Amino acid sequence: MDLGTVIHSYGGPALFVWAWLQGEAAVIVGGSLAQQGYWPWWAVWLIACVPATAGHQIYFALGRRYGERVLARLPSHWQPAITRARALVRENDGRIMLLMRFAYGIRLPLPILCGAAGVVPHRFLRYNAGTALAWALLFTCWDTRSASRPRRRSGGGRTTKPGSWSAPWRWDSPCTS
Repeated sequence: MDLGTVIHSYGGPALFVWAWLQGEAAVIVGGSLAQQGYWPWWAVWLIACVPATAGHQIYFALGRRYGERVLARLPSHWQPAITRARALVRENDGRIMLLMRFAYGIRLPLPILCGAAGVVPHRFLRYNAGTALAWALLFTCWDTRSASRPRRRSGGGRTTKPGSWSAPWRWDSPCTS
């Protein structure tokens, strides 16, 4: 069995689970495999969106259901910070929901805190799905090739450097030259 067969057979489910557990690295590898022709770019994009959205929705639901009880059990010297964090989320929920997918290190607790702070579920779902689509497209199209070799784009004749993102104006491949 060659590598191409393995990727075609098991790559989608592996990418799905890996994107759920880790995120960017999985999507960058998936985008790189799409550039090499193993998958279409849009399949990698959609496979990455689903676990990203589902993961944050689960954490949000856990925050709505158990957030108060868990936060109340934390040490008393943390309570003033928790109160400030809840107030910050309530006052700036739109900004926080836009940026939380890109907030490395605190990405996991933010959906939980949004749930505990009482963000409306439909509003969270809209922001969550929108940011997951943008996040997955960004990392699917992240060019992992060497930055020293310029490429020529078909159509416009414009030269781009690898490492730069190219806009998706062609359905067949927004990520490659």
